[in-house]
Amino acid sequence: MIKVLLVDDDFLVRTFLSRVTDWEKHGYTLVGAAQDGEEALHMVQEYQPDIIITDISMPVMDGIELIRRLKQAGNTAKMIALSCHDDFDYVKEAMKLGIDEYILKNLLTEESLLKLLDEMKRSIVSTNQSGLQFHAPDEEREYYLQLLRGGEPKPEDSFVASAAMAVSILNYDTHVAIMPMEQQKRFHSSFAQICREACQNASAVRCVHVKQGLYAVLLDFTGIPSVYERREKIQQYASAAVRYVEQYLAISVCIGTSRVESFQTSLQQCWEQAKDAGNERFYAPQTVFYGWQVQEMGKEIPELARQFSENIAGYIARKEGGMIRQQWEAVLEEFRLQHTQQWLVEEWLRQTDREAGIKQRAVPSRLDQFRGLEAAYITFKEEMLPELDHYSSAVNQTIRYLQRNHKNDASLQEAAEQVHLNAAYLSHIFSKETGITFSEYLLSCRINTAKELLVHTGDKIRDVGAQSGFHDYRNFCKTFKRVTGVTPQNYRKQCN
Repeated sequence: MIKVLLVDDDFLVRTFLSRVTDWEKHGYTLVGAAQDGEEALHMVQEYQPDIIITDISMPVMDGIELIRRLKQAGNTAKMIALSCHDDFDYVKEAMKLGIDEYILKNLLTEESLLKLLDEMKRSIVSTNQSGLQFHAPDEEREYYLQLLRGGEPKPEDSFVASAAMAVSILNYDTHVAIMPMEQQKRFHSSFAQICREACQNASAVRCVHVKQGLYAVLLDFTGIPSVYERREKIQQYASAAVRYVEQYLAISVCIGTSRVESFQTSLQQCWEQAKDAGNERFYAPQTVFYGWQVQEMGKEIPELARQFSENIAGYIARKEGGMIRQQWEAVLEEFRLQHTQQWLVEEWLRQTDREAGIKQRAVPSRLDQFRGLEAAYITFKEEMLPELDHYSSAVNQTIRYLQRNHKNDASLQEAAEQVHLNAAYLSHIFSKETGITFSEYLLSCRINTAKELLVHTGDKIRDVGAQSGFHDYRNFCKTFKRVTGVTPQNYRKQCN
């Protein structure tokens, strides 16, 4: 692969260049993008690019000075100068210094750029970054994946990863997975380039596509002895990555970082620390989590959660709605206190649903979204609250009110007026006597009516929702699935 380095002070130009073509498809790999000539000199030393595409007019160190220094140092990389119409005097100077080609920015297209690059490719012998030689991008990716799994680096690899960031794309399924494969390849290239941009194009950085929606950003901090400075650097990099991918790729990410206190930690350990830190999002509504701040994850399901799963069928059979709700809240709090690993909580919910006789439902990605899921264990039974003589007169009348009016705009306030009680007091005695809340029983009435209509009529799903008391179609479908574990459409298919 021919290595290409981009140099331009305009972030939009650098982003455009990184996405103007499918570099790897045409035999090129982008090794980085510098913001000025001074930064480019460091990156040239680290990456040894075969081709340098540089802007002429830049702050700190412009393209002319960059070209002059590279030529004086005997660098043999091919050079393409980018210029505007009013940069012609600079272009002439660059040509005297020995640039290979130049192109006007307003005329830059994929075709014109590839034509220039292909003319240079014939005389170039490709070598890869860090002194390593790879024959294909997949080979390079597999090398770094092996390092993440605990493999040994090659002797000629001068890159020493001493810290890592685990970058997860939160909306991968809706924003990336739906792309055609060719477009996905470009996305991965652009994402990696933007991660390097976020790391201020530090030469000691690698970005590896680990799996769908997950990337590893590897950092070499061996030249930074101060722990404080290493922490400061990784904080800057992570914050910038969040901003850049949102602004330029319209995606949202969550980032976990490794600890940075020791150079004795292996890359595999750094990567595990970064992933564990990223998993903190299950408990906290943040975007970036730093390895030295996070709590260690619990590796076992709490005993209280196990007992709830074992007892749920009995709670349902005895219609102990109050116990279900009380125990559910206690279980969630126990998960929070023990900081149980997310995958264990997810498996616990699936097991509990199986014990309760509920079909598998979507598992939330955050613990706070588990609140309210216990309603499925309370409302999915058709015979809920069948024996009205067990309750006081006010609660009895309220149940009958809901049975008659749940298809309409039934409300606690209206029910309270009918039994001549304060709404708050009625809510209290209703929950105390029945074991479920007013809202839960209202929802159960509406869900049961919807089930009846789905099984015994051919009405459209939208009409079924409206006839059951749900005035918003999307809310009906979402609520029905949350309560029953299946969509209204699938429920109808299963029962017919």
